[in-house]
Formats: sequence, structure tokens, C-alpha cells
Amino acid sequence: MLAAGLLSTGLEAEDRVLICGSNNAHFLVSALACARSGLVFSLMNPNFSNPQQLLYALNKGEFRAIICFPANKEAEFLNALLNEIATELKHSAKGHVSSKALPKLTHVITAEEDHKHAGTFTLSEVYGRSSRERIEKLPNFDGWDPHKLVALQYTTGVSARPKLVGLSHYQLVNGCRVAAQAVGLNDSTALCCALPLFKMPIFALVALAPFVTGTRVIFPSPSPLPKFLFDSIKKYQCTQLLTNAVALRLVLKIALSQRVELPSIKTVILVGERVPGELLNSIRKQLVNVEQTFNGYMLTEVATIPIMTNDPANMLKSVGKPLSGFTVWFEFDLQP
Repeated sequence: MLAAGLLSTGLEAEDRVLICGSNNAHFLVSALACARSGLVFSLMNPNFSNPQQLLYALNKGEFRAIICFPANKEAEFLNALLNEIATELKHSAKGHVSSKALPKLTHVITAEEDHKHAGTFTLSEVYGRSSRERIEKLPNFDGWDPHKLVALQYTTGVSARPKLVGLSHYQLVNGCRVAAQAVGLNDSTALCCALPLFKMPIFALVALAPFVTGTRVIFPSPSPLPKFLFDSIKKYQCTQLLTNAVALRLVLKIALSQRVELPSIKTVILVGERVPGELLNSIRKQLVNVEQTFNGYMLTEVATIPIMTNDPANMLKSVGKPLSGFTVWFEFDLQP
């Protein structure tokens, strides 16, 4: 429904849509709807430090639309930034935003349903524009080239300035498949995600694994340390926990103080950094049924976790080895 609704607003195939948000169902569905309708989506943390960051992101990516989800800072945070950047928004018709500062932007969509503004669709409005006839007119994906561009994503900027990389349907699905197989996801497992979905490798694994492997996925809340993490793991009997070393250290500390046990967890998947030995010891002591602990390195350019290991001795020295289908090579600048 949302895919048809998006096209009904005047957006066209291959238009670019920036989705600013984190871990909630509509955020995930918005990205899938863009892919289904032939739009090109990009995911971004909604908690911008200043208006210039949002201005740069929108103009650099030449985005025609932005979908705004609540930020941690305040209600309508993104709408306030947009109005500061583009004062014309207050006097624009929906789908016809015209701003000197944002020359490509025509569509603003907000998921904060309690607020309505000139020039801005609410997400429920876009859903409501769908119809059976419009759904039937969606692009026929059976004839799509799997290497068709589906996403643009900014890199993290850890080793160089952030840059936009293009990702295809094949890259997202295949990246999910390789990582899911490595950590043992299947139709009898349940993956609990305690990491933000606006990171493309995390999104690809969490959003697509149910389709690729049949697993269930649970993401408790948008916060860095999900408020309902323990309750979610217990309620859905999660077998895999996806997080990072810093967050897990705090989670285990809280679990110890509150005497929380998580016996359903069989696999811990840590991404982003090397794992200290003390954390491995804590996992063994507190998560008594854990059979495997993985450590991996995310790479935006391939939308997955291509480097991974489940060897505890290896984790203390590195972030792993390339998974099946990936090769690592080193390039040195030999010029003085």
C-alpha cells in the first residue's frame, strides 16, 4: 500500500528518498516500499547536530523526498530544521516544495501524525492514497534487473570523508544471505536487534532475513539501549542477539544488577569493533546457554558484515576473516 501511495504523490521511479529515523516498523516498511515502487532510498540518523548537516545530506544526495521520523531530541525536530533551511516550506503545496536552498526537494513526509504543516504529507495520508488500481500499476518486479540501483547510503566517515555509495537489489539480498548463513539464522531462530536500523548493513540483515531465511526479527525500540530489550528477548524467546561490545557490556551490567537471566540466547553477534577478553568472560558467565559468539566488521559499501569470526582467540586480535563470496586485499600508497 505504501509503495503505491508514494507514487500517487507525484514521485516517479528512480527518484531519491531520504528516510531519517530508526527502529520502528514504519521506518522499515518505508524503505521496503521505496524499493517496491522503484524509488531509490537512503537511511540516516534523524539526530542531526545542526541544520547544515541536513542541508548537506539532502543536496549532496539530490533527494527529491524526505520521510521524517521522530528524533531523540524533541518533537518535530526534523520539521523545525527543514523550516529553518527552507522557509518556503510554510507556503508550499504538498508535493510541490520549491526552495532555493534545497533545489531538488519537492516532497516532505512526516511520520509524526499529531502534527500537520503546509507543504508536508503525513505518512498516514500517503498510505491512504493507495488503492487497488494503484497497487496493480506498481512496476512489475519480475522483470527487474537484480543489479538495478535500490539504495544510496552515506559511509560512516571513519577512515575518510563520508561518501555516497550505490547499492543494488542483489547486493542487499546477497549481503543478507551471506551474513544470515554465517550466524545460523533459519526458520526456527529469532533475532533480537539492539543496533540502529539506519546503518545499512544492519537494515539489510534485519529487514531481509525473514524473507531470505524465514527467521523472526525483533527490534524493541529506537533507543541505543532498548528499554524493552529484556522483555522482548523473553517474550519472543530470541535465540540470537545482535549488538556491539560497548552496548553489550552495559546490558550485562544491568542484567547482573537486576538479576535478569536470558536463557533463550544461543548466539551473540557483535559488530563494529574488537571484543575485549573481559566481555567474552562475562558472556560465558551470564549468558549460560550461548553456544557461539561472533564478531564482525560492517561495511556500508557492500551493505553487510563481510568480515566475521566466531573464534574467541581470533576476536582479541582482529575482527575476523572474509565470509564466503568476499575477498580482502590491502592497498598501500607507496608514494612519498
